[in-house]
Amino acid sequence: MAALGDEEHLQRSVSLNAQGMQQLEQGFASLGLSWIPSVGNFITLDCGQDAAPVYQGLLQEGVIVRPVANYGLPNHLRITVGLPEENQRCLDALQKVLNL
Repeated sequence: MAALGDEEHLQRSVSLNAQGMQQLEQGFASLGLSWIPSVGNFITLDCGQDAAPVYQGLLQEGVIVRPVANYGLPNHLRITVGLPEENQRCLDALQKVLNL
């Protein structure tokens, strides 16, 4: 409740999320990947292939994302927007796992 009442904190959080979303979108674009546009704190990545092996590869790299095949999106992963260094770690791991 205190965080919701702290306008400065809320604005920083919204700004950090927007910057992180932009970082991920730019990273996905540079890797030639597509995604479902989002205004939340996560983005849904289209891996362009069955996402299950990508998910497993990311786990082996220490990056935890969420598979969404159970929502009818077997080629997609849900990725939460993080801090800049976390987002970069995710992008680096994706590049490695997808051999891009």
